[in-house]
Amino acid sequence: RDAKQAEVLLSQQEHYLAKDETPTSLEQAECFIKEHETFLTTMEANDEKVNAVIQFAQRLCEDCNFAADKIHKKAENMAERRNVNHEKATHRMDKLKDQLQLQHFLQDCKELSEWTQEKYITAQDDTYRSAKTIHSKWTRHQAFEAEVMANKDRLRKLQQSGEELVTEKRSWAAIIYPQLSELEQQFEALENATKDKGERLFDANRQVLYMQTCDDIDGWITELENQVLPAETGQDLTSVNLILQKQQAVETQMALKAKQVDELKSQAEYLESMTPEKTDEIEYKKAYVEDRFNKLLGPLDERKSRLMKKKEAFQFCRDVEDEKLWIHEKMPLATSSDFGNSLYSVQMLKKKNQSLQTEIDNHEHRIVYVCENGNKLIREGHEDGAKFKQLIAELQCLWLELKSAVQYRRLKLDESEKAQQYLFDATEAESWMSEQELYMMSDERGKDEISAQNLMKKHASFENEIDLFYETVMQLGDIAKQLVAAKHPSSDEIILRQAQLDKLYNSLKDLALERRTKLEEALQLFNLNREVDDLMQWIGEKEVVAASQELGQDYDHVTMLRSRFKEFAKETESIGRERVSSVNFHADKLITAHHADSATIAEWKDMLNEAWADLLELVETRTQMLSASWKLHRFFYDCADVLGRIIEKQNAMPYELGRDAVSVSSLQRKHIGFEHDLQTLGSAVQQIQDDAIKFNSIYAGERANEISNKVSEVVNAWQKLLHMCETRREKLADTGDLFRFLNMVRDLMQWMEETVRMMNTSEKPRDVSGVELLMNNHQSLKAEIDTREDNISVCINLGKELLARNHYASNEIKEKLLSLTNQRTLMMDRWDERWEHLQLILEVYQFARDAAVAEAWLIAQEPYLLSQELGHTLDEVDQLIKKHEAFEKSAAAQEERFAALKILTTLELKDQGHKSGDQQAFYELDDHMRHSGYYEPYERDQALKTEAERKQEQERQAAETSKEIERPSSTDVDTSITEVSSLSEREKSQKAEVLMRPTKPHKDFEGVLIRKHNLESTNKRANNRSWEKVYILVKDNKLYTYKDQKHCKQEPENYHHGESPVDLRGSTTEVATDYTKRRHVFRLRLMGGGEDLFQAKDEEEMIKWISQLQQISSEGIPGGPGYSQTLPLRREERKDEQKRRSLFAMKKK
Repeated sequence: RDAKQAEVLLSQQEHYLAKDETPTSLEQAECFIKEHETFLTTMEANDEKVNAVIQFAQRLCEDCNFAADKIHKKAENMAERRNVNHEKATHRMDKLKDQLQLQHFLQDCKELSEWTQEKYITAQDDTYRSAKTIHSKWTRHQAFEAEVMANKDRLRKLQQSGEELVTEKRSWAAIIYPQLSELEQQFEALENATKDKGERLFDANRQVLYMQTCDDIDGWITELENQVLPAETGQDLTSVNLILQKQQAVETQMALKAKQVDELKSQAEYLESMTPEKTDEIEYKKAYVEDRFNKLLGPLDERKSRLMKKKEAFQFCRDVEDEKLWIHEKMPLATSSDFGNSLYSVQMLKKKNQSLQTEIDNHEHRIVYVCENGNKLIREGHEDGAKFKQLIAELQCLWLELKSAVQYRRLKLDESEKAQQYLFDATEAESWMSEQELYMMSDERGKDEISAQNLMKKHASFENEIDLFYETVMQLGDIAKQLVAAKHPSSDEIILRQAQLDKLYNSLKDLALERRTKLEEALQLFNLNREVDDLMQWIGEKEVVAASQELGQDYDHVTMLRSRFKEFAKETESIGRERVSSVNFHADKLITAHHADSATIAEWKDMLNEAWADLLELVETRTQMLSASWKLHRFFYDCADVLGRIIEKQNAMPYELGRDAVSVSSLQRKHIGFEHDLQTLGSAVQQIQDDAIKFNSIYAGERANEISNKVSEVVNAWQKLLHMCETRREKLADTGDLFRFLNMVRDLMQWMEETVRMMNTSEKPRDVSGVELLMNNHQSLKAEIDTREDNISVCINLGKELLARNHYASNEIKEKLLSLTNQRTLMMDRWDERWEHLQLILEVYQFARDAAVAEAWLIAQEPYLLSQELGHTLDEVDQLIKKHEAFEKSAAAQEERFAALKILTTLELKDQGHKSGDQQAFYELDDHMRHSGYYEPYERDQALKTEAERKQEQERQAAETSKEIERPSSTDVDTSITEVSSLSEREKSQKAEVLMRPTKPHKDFEGVLIRKHNLESTNKRANNRSWEKVYILVKDNKLYTYKDQKHCKQEPENYHHGESPVDLRGSTTEVATDYTKRRHVFRLRLMGGGEDLFQAKDEEEMIKWISQLQQISSEGIPGGPGYSQTLPLRREERKDEQKRRSLFAMKKK
């Protein structure tokens, strides 16, 4: 029921707090806050009910009620809901307070806006045109301007409060900033309107206004001279203050009038410029007003100084009277004769006196200030100086009297406090010692050792307290001596109380010593009794063990019994002897000390010594019996142990002969260690045989037969183990030789395969120096082959030796020898083929180099031969003839070079026997030189030369055209030659442009593939050759590798494993038919010798990738044949390209 009521209250609170109402006005915000404060009050009252229910639930849980879990959960839920409601209520209160601040701000903004609008309407009043009341209007307008400027502070305060609110709550910026902006605009409009109206009023009747202003200032000065200056200066402080207030009002008016007088100067200058004929009148009026105004300043200042002096005198007298009254009020407290009759009352009086002292110290600066004011008046020569001196002296005298009284009372209270503190402490000490005496008079000694020990500990704590209390008694004695030496009024009482305390303390010490002696005797007797009982029980337990007849069933059992009994005997003798000696010593000590129970102690001592002698005799007998049994069982145990170790070695001997040379070598080392371990086992067998001889002389019958059987079994097993070791050692030696031969064969086969691969995948040269470098490298391979020949011979001899020994793996050895011989023959054949191929390429590159030089010379001479210039004068013709003769000499010098080019190369000599095969060789060589980039510089230079010739031809045609116009009699032959020449040049230019035109860029190609990086270069395998899933992007003739598509799009520079993009120009792509472990795999080979395998998801995707990569590779190769082509054209190209110049197109005979 109570829980339901509490839940109803919590639900009502939650319902109220669930409302989220925002006030829209100041009154509504205040109403909401009052309502919420009422709710908080009700909530605090309801919390008591909820807490009572929760506490009742906790008591039920502590009493283990049958529904404790349910009650605990219910109480936790109620407590949590109550805490949540408190947090929500606090949050809502804070929110309402913030809304109240906002509404206050908005209300202030509204009031200022209404005031601004009202004043703006007043400023728009257009009544300045009437000149009758122009001066009064001007005066009222000045007051209006002052009122506007005074209210500008309200706007600044509102702006500041708005900024503070926005700083606290950024969400209010949208409400506050528009309000402030609107107020600023309204106030700015009001200031502008006020300024405009003032200018219009001033400009309307400037001269009339000037005269009226002068008359007004003159009248005001006259009124001030008649009313204010002759007035009285006051007879007391109140009247003087009132007159000073009027004086301040007059000074304020003077400041305003001074501004008006200053403005008269500017107005006068303006009027003089407007009406020069009235300059004298205006100047006279201005000078008159300024003169009267300046004469008024002196009397006003003099009157103010007189008033200030009177105020200071009256104020000093008033302050002196006030201070005297304050001193008279405090004097009764300082001179009181009540010093207290108890410690508490004295302490309370000291606190009051300290408060009075603090108040006097804080008031002292006021007394000093009043005296300084009086001395200042005296120094200034005031007419009442003697009176002021008397007042200062009286005040200082009263002040010193008050301070002396307070100091004297403090000393008296200190003395009274010391005495009352001593009497209080003495009473407390007497009470404590009386309580301790009651305990010391008790005769209780305890019923047993534990109770006696407890009593002893308790008594020791009491004695410790008594010893510590001695310092308290001594301190009280010192205080008493000090009070008596100071002749305190209560000295007799203090001396008597101190004597009683000393006597009571000494009596307490005697009682404590007497009771301690009794407790120590009882504790000694109980201790001895306990030690004797414990020792007799311990001796009885040890006798049970020493009297046992168990001698053990086997060696382990006997060993365990013997070791345990040795430890038992050693422990028993050492501990028992020490304990018996200790008990005898304590007993003798108590008997010597004439203990009250000495007879009982002597009886306990004799009984203990007799039991100890019997125990030692039993221990010695059992030790001898266990020693004899242990020796026999030790022999049987050694026989079984050695036999078990022999059988274990037989079983541990492995039958594995190893899988490679390393494992065989490891097994041989292990076998050597195994045989070395058997040496200790042989020593153990020999020791068993010696022990058997000794025991045969001691034992007979069944024991002797058992000993002989054990020895013969061990010796037979040992001989068998030695034979097994010899057999395994021989097998391991044969296996080691086999694996050494196989390793040599494998290393040589790998080296020969790698050498053949290097010769097959060597890079393609680009010029003569590249071919020579490849030939040098090829010769170095030959040197390496010759060096390895000794290793091959050693391997073959080892195989033959194994076959001669009839090795168990003879068939495998024969196969390896055959494979090694065949591979060596293949490698030598491939080297010879490669060397012949390089020689052919060298001749071709040398011919290409010479042909290029010759062709360059021919091309350089073509412009001269094609020129149609024949000369117009005799001198020109002579010069052309000389130039032609020089050309003929140069051509004759080039004959030897062209003759050398006609000599057939080795490749062309072979062509005479089989032309079809030679054409194929030409094509292969042309592809090789084209892929190596040999043609690129020639084609680029030829394109540039063609363009230059085309421009020269155009210029030449233009010049000839102009000449034809001048010489219309030119022959038709010249015209036809020019046309033919121009046509050929245009054709050349068009062909060069076609060759130099860039290929169309290919669209990007991308997708997911599974890659295996096989080779880094021709002679180096990749470090990581595992298959990985990657994302491939083909762009701008390059292949980019990414982890996935996300990295490709978001981080295009973050390549997979930091790999650089791969250049696809000159690469080859084909289906990996030789790789059978996976399906849909194709191979990508790069120009640098690198190789990658890629796996697609199906055959269609694999074909797309191969087609795309092949297309990009072909686009990366330089364009069609140019002027630098050095090999024959293919059949399909020869018909269209017969007229093109190339080195191999020239007929060589």
